[in-house]
Amino acid sequence: MLIDTGKIKAVLDDTTLTDYQIEKEIGISRVTVKRYREKGMGGMKLDNAAKFMELYKQRQELYQRYSK
Repeated sequence: MLIDTGKIKAVLDDTTLTDYQIEKEIGISRVTVKRYREKGMGGMKLDNAAKFMELYKQRQELYQRYSK
């Protein structure tokens, strides 16, 4: 899997997703999500980046499905 930091940033910048929702969707604590949102992705673990990429992919599939 390729890691695209732009896509991870898009998930973090998505104001329709709360820290709680992200925690429940991908299993990363709210505290960690909040830190990424406030201080950036520096030091993000590769496994966390992969989880954010998977969430991005899921969200894109939903947007495409419901925008038709």
